[in-house]
Order: sequence, then structure tokens, then C-alpha cells
Amino acid sequence: MRPRLLTTAAWLVVSACSSGSATNTATPLTPAHAAALRDSVQAFLTAYAADVSAPPIGKNAREALGRFLSRDVVMTTDLGPGDPVMVQTLDSLVPPNELVSQPSWIRSTRFEWGTMVITPLAPGVASYSARYAEHVTDSTGTQTDFPGTQQGIVRHEADGWRILAVQSSHPIGTHQAQAALTTRMTRTP
Repeated sequence: MRPRLLTTAAWLVVSACSSGSATNTATPLTPAHAAALRDSVQAFLTAYAADVSAPPIGKNAREALGRFLSRDVVMTTDLGPGDPVMVQTLDSLVPPNELVSQPSWIRSTRFEWGTMVITPLAPGVASYSARYAEHVTDSTGTQTDFPGTQQGIVRHEADGWRILAVQSSHPIGTHQAQAALTTRMTRTP
């Protein structure tokens, strides 16, 4: 699966940077432009983390995610050991009338970025690679931490930055902690 993701990511970068001409070369970024692009992408990813930390419960899910994901998003993740998922468009990720929700036993969530590297690729296009952790507090007040890593490509579209391609990975311990939390909170006495 990794070679397929890398091939897809490389194709997305070439598509995002190309004007369609075989002889076109991307406009080089000045150091000031590259720094501004990094700052702008960092602000976008910080806003994304804040939104994940305070999900807009009851709002249209496609609209909520559309503030951060390109309609053409390619997303891969591992939901569990041996359970990879690939999503190829925002429409295939979220049904049109689905509302943002979370289990009633989740009191709060907090998403935090750790070490992050943002690499400007061309005007309006950058890649990022980061560690992250999602902290979930359940209805008993117990906090469970779910660490992972994420790599992605962002593109500046007509209405701002959007994630064009993203891949998230989680250590086996994250899957075990998710399963244990769900089992503990959903078992009937």
C-alpha cells in the first residue's frame, strides 16, 4: 500500500504544480514566500486541530469537513490492525445529510500537533509531516491518549487551504487503547 500512496501523492503534487504544459517549470519560491507559505499552512493546520478538538456537533458533517478537506481528497488510514481504509473524495467519505456526532460517553476531545515539518513545494502547495495526539476524556473523567503520525499535501484553493492528500498511521498500542476504551464504556452492567 505504501508504494501506491507514494505514487498517488507524487501525482497530486505534479498535478497541483503543473499548468498542463510539458515544458512548464514551477515558479521558484523566494525565501520570504516560502516562510509566509509555511506560516499560512501552520495557521490552517492549527485551525484544523481546534475544530477536531471542539467538533461542531449537530452540524452538517460534509460542510464541517469541507472547511479543511479538498473535494478531491485522497485519504488513507488504518482503523485497526489489518484494517486499512482509503477514501478518494469528500463525497465518498461523508453522506450528504450526515450530522457531526460523537458517542455520548465522550465528554471531550483535544487534538494536538507535535513536531511538524512543513515543506513549501510551489506557490500554493505544501507538504507536511507531523506527530499528533488525540486526547479523549470519557464520561467518568478518564483521559485516554491516542498518538499517531500524519503526512499530507495541502493546496490553496479558491476559499483557502485544503488538505488534498493525507495519510495517518497509528502504533498498535493506539488501536488497543481505542478498543479497551470502547469496550469499557459500552459494556452493559
